[in-house]
Amino acid sequence: MTTSTSTRSTPSQVEQTWDAAEMLDALADRVNRYRVGDLAITYCNVAWAAQYDVEPNQAIGRSLLEFLSPDEQLGLRTQLAKLGPQLPMLVDPIARAAPNAPGQWLEWIDRYLDGPDGPEVLSIGRDVTERCLAEQRLAESESRFRELADSSSDIVWHFISDPAPHFDYVSPSVEAILGYPAHYFLSDFDHVFDVLDPLGSQAIRGVLDGQLSLESFDFRVRHADGSLVVCETRTTRVRDGLQGVCRDVTEIRRLQDKLAALALRDPLTGLANRRLLDELLDAELARTQQSGTALGVAYIDLDGLKQVNDTFGHDAGDVVLREVARRLGDVVGGADVVARVGGDEFVVLFHADDAASTDLADRIDAALAQPISLDDERVVVCPASVGTADTHSVGGDSSGLLAGVLAAADEAMYARKRARRNRSVAG
Repeated sequence: MTTSTSTRSTPSQVEQTWDAAEMLDALADRVNRYRVGDLAITYCNVAWAAQYDVEPNQAIGRSLLEFLSPDEQLGLRTQLAKLGPQLPMLVDPIARAAPNAPGQWLEWIDRYLDGPDGPEVLSIGRDVTERCLAEQRLAESESRFRELADSSSDIVWHFISDPAPHFDYVSPSVEAILGYPAHYFLSDFDHVFDVLDPLGSQAIRGVLDGQLSLESFDFRVRHADGSLVVCETRTTRVRDGLQGVCRDVTEIRRLQDKLAALALRDPLTGLANRRLLDELLDAELARTQQSGTALGVAYIDLDGLKQVNDTFGHDAGDVVLREVARRLGDVVGGADVVARVGGDEFVVLFHADDAASTDLADRIDAALAQPISLDDERVVVCPASVGTADTHSVGGDSSGLLAGVLAAADEAMYARKRARRNRSVAG
């Protein structure tokens, strides 16, 4: 008998959402999300709302323009003119004055996302006052530059290219962020290549060769303890070389990646959602049309999930859905795609010409017919109806192929349901 994880040890979807909200509210960074079409705010954390003297729930649904200063509105228009699927993440190059905080400056990072009601933008604003003040004073005098840089929490550095590439200044904060003392990099510039990943090393060599200009770049650096640190680096060309500021953005990038993934993944099961399925299906259809192979689609409907929810509650239904997702992954293997497209509906994309896809519907049917343990005392059975079709059998032009395949799989699923009912009546 295959068992699933107990509901007591697996966080529910509501708990996951609550944990994410608490994590965002704990950030000092300002976080908000809004629709591109009407600029309506769909989310903001406590720090973002506080800068405009409102509670988060008072901002939701209102236009972003109601809150922004003229300078912030200019930054918004500039960012939106560039953001899109081809440029999904963009740093506003101009630090903006923070509302209700004279002398404080914010830098905004915008990420373009597909939302449920159209494109949205996730914005994260962070306090860059120290960096702005440091950059303003760098141009005033070298002594003032060193004084401010030494006290900065970010890594401030100055690089000279002649007679040989070397740092003549690295702020002491490098040890707190990367675990290496400043003299590690001051003594030998090649130590930079020892701690960077291949992409970062390639970027540095491009700068040294004069083939690349890095005004802003995320370097992935190996910390002295072996962990990975993402350092956002802003550089400025000066008369004798380069100067720049590096800031540890590891947690911010991890958070952005997690929030972006939520737009393409079912948060309960971790499977692809309908939006990601559509993207993967388009790519697979293009590949199979070129190769002449067949793309198969299995459409799966859980017959007993409503009864489980009505009898034992939705937490029990969540256990069933997670176990179904796990079993589908075991049946189809890593080469195929499994997606959850509805409350109790799943879709599997598979290579129909592969021997591994033989009798796939029967194997899925058998796997999902096995009992599922809700906990140590309760066991349920939640069988599924499965229908399959492939591009060889459906045919049609490319524009109607997706609809044809899914319709054929859906019809095959209901045919299996009817056959099951007929066998039950005859018995």
